[in-house]
Amino acid sequence: MEQSVIKTAGRVFQVLEYLREVRRPVTVREISERLGYPLSSAQVLLKSVATLGYLRYDSSLRAYLATPRLASIGDWVMDSMFQGGQLLTVLGDIARETGFTAILAVENDIYAQYVHVIFGSRAIQFNVQPGTRRLLCMSGTGWALLAASSDDHVARTIHRSNARLKPGGQDVDADYVKARVQETRERGYAFSRGVVTEGIGIIALGSASSASGARFAVGVGGLVEQLERAADTVVPSMRERLLGTAARSPAAGSPA
Repeated sequence: MEQSVIKTAGRVFQVLEYLREVRRPVTVREISERLGYPLSSAQVLLKSVATLGYLRYDSSLRAYLATPRLASIGDWVMDSMFQGGQLLTVLGDIARETGFTAILAVENDIYAQYVHVIFGSRAIQFNVQPGTRRLLCMSGTGWALLAASSDDHVARTIHRSNARLKPGGQDVDADYVKARVQETRERGYAFSRGVVTEGIGIIALGSASSASGARFAVGVGGLVEQLERAADTVVPSMRERLLGTAARSPAAGSPA
């Protein structure tokens, strides 16, 4: 029974994330085919979520649409974590001005998780989706997040990461991670070059905490050589915008 409940919960969120991705009505058959559910299971799931008021069924389209109730259950999260949505506006400005993909990442266990992504004009070079996770110890946004925390927290994160990774034959080099974190602190931003994907990099600035106490980082991603050429202008622009946002929200942490 427990496994069944967990599986069903996971499917609900997969459907909701798919709706966010396509931003249009979806049919039972589409959900079944795209997400790999049995047709009967997809039908029961969508009908149940609609009964709760988070979707509605349009008989003329024979499809399900999201309702305002779905949007309302999460509106407080952005307000409490990201300065009333101001940070998302800044993220859009950064993507538009730099042309790079702009990322808002938060610390989630041993990962940096992308909670909001805005594609710039060069998005074809770095196309990631919200929900993407990268190891804190082995990513640009991760180093930016760790740099804003204590040395003890960094050490604990390295230990927890290795405890989780080693059974699968992976681990992270503690000295390498500590060096990247210290480098980030000294120059004020993280710059990863081909760490996850060859030729792709991320420049990221971290914050000690948001208004709710959650750590977050803002980064831009793209081709390494383009980021290297643009770093001298991109970093000051990002820092200025983030500091301006923090100044308008006294409870928020200052960018690192």
